[in-house]
Amino acid sequence: MLDVFFLSMGEEGSEANWQRLLQFAPNAKRVTDVVGIFNAHRVCATLSTTENFWVVDADAWIVDGFDFNWEPDASIMHWGVPETECINIWKSLNPVNSLSYGYGGVKMFPREPFIKTHNWSVDMSTSLVDVVISRDNISCETRFNATPESAWIGAFRECAKLSSLSMIKLRIRKSLEKQEKELEKLLDTVNKSDFTDAGKINYLNVKTLFTMERYKEETSIFTYWQEIENNNANRLVWCTHGWEKLNGPYSIMGARAGTIFGLQHSDDLTMLDKINDWAWLKEEFKNVNV
Repeated sequence: MLDVFFLSMGEEGSEANWQRLLQFAPNAKRVTDVVGIFNAHRVCATLSTTENFWVVDADAWIVDGFDFNWEPDASIMHWGVPETECINIWKSLNPVNSLSYGYGGVKMFPREPFIKTHNWSVDMSTSLVDVVISRDNISCETRFNATPESAWIGAFRECAKLSSLSMIKLRIRKSLEKQEKELEKLLDTVNKSDFTDAGKINYLNVKTLFTMERYKEETSIFTYWQEIENNNANRLVWCTHGWEKLNGPYSIMGARAGTIFGLQHSDDLTMLDKINDWAWLKEEFKNVNV
């Protein structure tokens, strides 16, 4: 079994969730009180004795039948990337609105990105590597609604991501950066060639068109239209369902506030990154009146 880590910072219900995890992964390790999402995961990567490792959040109640013995296969490629270099995310069940997708799910990470870089933005899982794989089976129930504060903050963060389209825009930016690097390399190669000036221009024009055509699909917002529709559908459920559930009103109010925040700051990464600042989030929650 690959190393399994449980991340906690004194969350309500975390002890019960930890004991539940030990039934599935008896050798799991608990990482506590590390400030910052990236920092906590980097501690896991540093402690891990395996090149890929599992991460279970403190609010995750593992469901019957989930298997921590699964391992990625380096011979399997996803969009040209070995499975061992991808982030894998399993679905979770939302106890407030009954949605079931990657929010709050168990994750598997490669160690290397945490050791080599600090470069991530807004959503760590989708910005750290080039390929994120969404697995179909449910891994846990994400009990983010244990307290009014945790319900509001969890919903606020998720709906800010959904409404800002931050994860989709990040992929487009990454593709544009790759395209730009290829074009710069092409220009450098052409300038160093022994072609005539006219030959250089013709060759550069043709190769530029081919390069831009290769990136045309992944740099177009319309390519992600179905994903955008799914985001909007999930966000609508967050904003309207679950009034009667434990701390449901706080979840719904958080979702609505997060939606507005994400729309207002969709292209301002500095502001969007505030959803990862727990001190700021806790201050915002003080203004909530449900």
